[in-house]
Amino acid sequence: MRRRRRRWPGWKRTRGCCRSRPGCYDGTGRARSAEQAPSNPRKENQPMNRHRAETPRRLAVRLSVMIALLTSAGGGTEVRAQNGSLRGVQPREVVLDNGLKVLLVERHEQPTIAAGVFYKVGAVNDPRGKSGIAHLFEHMLFKGSRVIGTTDYEAERKLIEQQDALREKMIAEMNRMREMKRRGEITDVLDPAQWTSTYREYKKQYDQLVEKARQYIKNNELANLYTTNGGARLNAGTMHDATIYFVELPANKIELFFWLESDRMANGVMREFYVERDNVREERRLRVESTPTGKFDEAFEAMFWEAHPYGIPVIGWPSEVESITRDDVRSFYKIYYAPNNATVVLVGDFQTDDMIRLAKKYFGRLPRGPRTPPPVLTEEPPPLAQRRFYAEAETNPRVRIRFHGVPIGHTDEAALDVLGELLSGKTGRLYKRLVEKEDIAIGQPFAGHQARKYAGHFEINVTVKEGKSPEDVEKMVLEELEKLRTERVSDYELQKVKNQVLAASVRRLRSNFGLMLQLGLYETWYKWQYINEGPQRMMAVTADDVQRVAQAYLDPDTRTVAIYRTKQAKPAAATATMTQPPASEGHVAAGGEQNPSGGESFESDPAYKELAAKLPKKWRVHLKRRMKQLQTLTDPEDIDYRADVLEAGLDSPRMTPRLRSMFEYVIKKMRERSRELRLQRWLREQEKNKTQEKEPK
Repeated sequence: MRRRRRRWPGWKRTRGCCRSRPGCYDGTGRARSAEQAPSNPRKENQPMNRHRAETPRRLAVRLSVMIALLTSAGGGTEVRAQNGSLRGVQPREVVLDNGLKVLLVERHEQPTIAAGVFYKVGAVNDPRGKSGIAHLFEHMLFKGSRVIGTTDYEAERKLIEQQDALREKMIAEMNRMREMKRRGEITDVLDPAQWTSTYREYKKQYDQLVEKARQYIKNNELANLYTTNGGARLNAGTMHDATIYFVELPANKIELFFWLESDRMANGVMREFYVERDNVREERRLRVESTPTGKFDEAFEAMFWEAHPYGIPVIGWPSEVESITRDDVRSFYKIYYAPNNATVVLVGDFQTDDMIRLAKKYFGRLPRGPRTPPPVLTEEPPPLAQRRFYAEAETNPRVRIRFHGVPIGHTDEAALDVLGELLSGKTGRLYKRLVEKEDIAIGQPFAGHQARKYAGHFEINVTVKEGKSPEDVEKMVLEELEKLRTERVSDYELQKVKNQVLAASVRRLRSNFGLMLQLGLYETWYKWQYINEGPQRMMAVTADDVQRVAQAYLDPDTRTVAIYRTKQAKPAAATATMTQPPASEGHVAAGGEQNPSGGESFESDPAYKELAAKLPKKWRVHLKRRMKQLQTLTDPEDIDYRADVLEAGLDSPRMTPRLRSMFEYVIKKMRERSRELRLQRWLREQEKNKTQEKEPK
């Protein structure tokens, strides 16, 4: 009888790469079934070698074969050149007369096409004093155009012009209020209670104009056109070096993509601009200001990047976002949203010649931009000394150590990537030292190099076990780095890491959507050929290369360090009344066992009801299951770790607005429960101390 292979616990839940990596958006990580497994017939009476050693060399050969099989699956993919070397993905590349680049990869396994438009612009291109403009404009392109999203554009245009004229007066009054703030007459120009009567009157008139214009607006028409025609995964994302818009469509509906995206590129309208600007402010509040370490992380970035615009948050500084006008965004649009600054990528079930014809029909009619986008000239100066950042936050103790690295395509990038893999994950050196041996950290320590278009950095991130010293963790991390600087990595350990990276590269090529994103981002940051060159460079890294880059880039005297400690309850609040906190706040007495997050009453929470009503049935089930699971968790450190993992996924391009709202709600409730559990622990300790004091000595 054939013996069934055991699967690890939770194998059905495991999807995707084991951790987030730059450019890794859609690895599947599926376990193959017995029917899919390659057969391996044995000769009669030949013993089965069940425990044959899987040496690094044998695994490397096997992975190379896997790459050949996977990359040969679709048209437009050539696996081997005439000399027999691995060539990987080979899209058809076409450049239109107006400068637009089109990359096409045929894959006929499924009748769908993953499509995206990638613009070579991001937060790094924000004009000085206008941070957040690239991100804000990404929002605006979902508002439609002169054709999409309106019932009468000419009537709407006249009202927009009236809005802009009134806005000029509002800006002048806002500047006067800023002067009042500098003199100490008011404290916050964004607080409606502190506005001048003149500004309030202007705001009232402006809101009336906005309301009047809404009669001509067809909300979400662009999204509805996509979804009613079978579109999925419609979304966009702004990064420091790129802005992307993507969707997945049935193959017979792909012409809709060419029409809508060429229309967005040419005819974008800054519809409901100031309303959307306020929405961005709210987005910042949720993603940055309402998270335990959001503002601290921004401060850390600003400290690390002394001169380079990478130190400016993608979402922008609040005061600068508030100063962006509709004219500012129009100027930005004209310069950066042009065919000669964009790449269209399609992967899926199509005939290449048909896609070229559609690209010429829709995008080919658009003119080149009025001028070439200006380059980013600012270079980060070499760090002169160590920089340190200390903060208390409502999170687990954490240590971040960062060094300056290299930009994408640099000759040392592959060696730095290998160096990160040696340290990171459950099989890495940091886990073995900090978690298994010293029992001083929890979770999986992360280490890795992030290469961006203009610069890069190498970062180590460790969650410290409660009661342990972050400084001790930092010291041990530096000891491990010193070993890499002074000792050569063994051939076995090096090959094992290379195999892991190669396997991850294979997984990222499996889906049309993942391949589309990788091709577009590589072309935007550097060149699309890097999708093939990157793994080859990685496999060529030697132990000497690893030691050399460790010595060159991981100099402890130039490190930037952030240490987060768990924020403790203030002594002033520790009064006698705290032993019986009000039940309305979800607190319990020191010896109580009530649920601090509201117990089984989470379904009666108005915010929960409102959110659940907006979600599809399968998401409602998922949300309910998560909330019930949260009730059973009693370790605040474990809850914070789970919340950190969820937060790390919020920036994924696959995160739709509704899905984001669900996870943000869950994260918020997890943080609340963690705080309440910590308070319970503190109250129990207080009660214990009181008891000990009363006992006779």
